[in-house]
Amino acid sequence: MATITAFIFIGKSHENYGGIIPSHYITLYESDHPSLSLYRIDNAKEIIRIRPTKEKLVDNIYLLIHTFILQIESNFSENISGKEMHKLFNEKKENMTYEKLMKNIDTYDVKVVFNILTGSSLLNHLDRINDYPNEFEVTTPKFRNEYRVRTGKFEYDFWKSVNDQK
Repeated sequence: MATITAFIFIGKSHENYGGIIPSHYITLYESDHPSLSLYRIDNAKEIIRIRPTKEKLVDNIYLLIHTFILQIESNFSENISGKEMHKLFNEKKENMTYEKLMKNIDTYDVKVVFNILTGSSLLNHLDRINDYPNEFEVTTPKFRNEYRVRTGKFEYDFWKSVNDQK
């Protein structure tokens, strides 16, 4: 059974108070293979679900943002299937480099907030998030208290950030 390991909110920064005014969100489901589902905030309607590559997970997230939310260079409806999206990915990879994708995203006022949970493969790609030129925030686990079925106990974990370790 797949579990949600990250929520990614897409929208605009509030000009006075920080945070985000979201219009869409992406959920990252993980088990044997990752899956990304893009939703609209106003009606919680799933727009598309795809199976991204583990190596290009962040790039696939931004390609979804680029294509479906910002609708840059898109000429199709929201009714495209995941299979058709993979075909689009392959065509886009041939016709557009990720550097061009970054340049396109840089021209839009978009903020992306990554809320990454324990066990998410996105934790291994934090540097790649930093490569994109838009506004973003990343939240990662600081501490958690989870019940472990195997031990029958709650286990508390506290992670020190890079700054705490200095």
